[in-house]
Amino acid sequence: MLCVFDCESVPDVELLREIYNYSGSDIEVCNKALGVDDNVGYSTFLPLPFHKIISISCLICDDFGRFIKIGNYALDSKDEKKILSEFLKYLNNKNPKLISFNGRSFDLPLIMLRAMKYNLNASAYFEQDNIKFNKNKWDNYRTRYSENFHIDLLDSLGSFGMAKNMKLDVLCKMLKIPGKFDVSGDDVFRLYYEEKYHIIDEYCQSDVLNTYWLFLKYQLLQGKICIDEYMELLNIFLDKIPKDKNYSNVFIASLKESLERLN
Repeated sequence: MLCVFDCESVPDVELLREIYNYSGSDIEVCNKALGVDDNVGYSTFLPLPFHKIISISCLICDDFGRFIKIGNYALDSKDEKKILSEFLKYLNNKNPKLISFNGRSFDLPLIMLRAMKYNLNASAYFEQDNIKFNKNKWDNYRTRYSENFHIDLLDSLGSFGMAKNMKLDVLCKMLKIPGKFDVSGDDVFRLYYEEKYHIIDEYCQSDVLNTYWLFLKYQLLQGKICIDEYMELLNIFLDKIPKDKNYSNVFIASLKESLERLN
């Protein structure tokens, strides 16, 4: 089983106040910490400990890559502990192969740091000796150069850091995959304080869909699937994708166009 995942975060205003003595409302603290200037649209990316997770989306597919379902952990809840608990429960119980974009440098380290805050168990991520799941000290979730437990597409496509400044949105646009179209990462904290949680969750899901499609292209590039199998996977993708989300029409149109080009 494969799990394509992504998480969204906002500044941890409590920690920022404690460390830097910031004053003001939560949104004012965020603006100060991020160095936001509305005139130039500039913001700073905070170190990992200052991120609070508010959404984790996941697309589940079978070992061949067939789309099964997509959703969010602790849907409709912005309780960080609950979101993390549900994700880690799934990881510990199922040990899926993880697919991400920059998951090795951002998402997973952040998830583990925040899990420590709540004294949560992430044993599957750290174990190196599990015969049932073929884990050993050379092959496990934390092994960088093996793709058996985690494919970080940023690493795989960027030669493990040799190619710089690779952005998911740019890669997707190059490959005729939708990429970002109505929301970007810089919008998330404002949406959070406007309590537009469903928009954040759908944005997170759209990034997962982009990552999944990029993964299918990567499988094709590697020769692990042929063009006919790729088309079959796109047709399943088209059939299974939710039809009632903000991203639905964009992805459906893009999938249909891609299939037409391949026919």
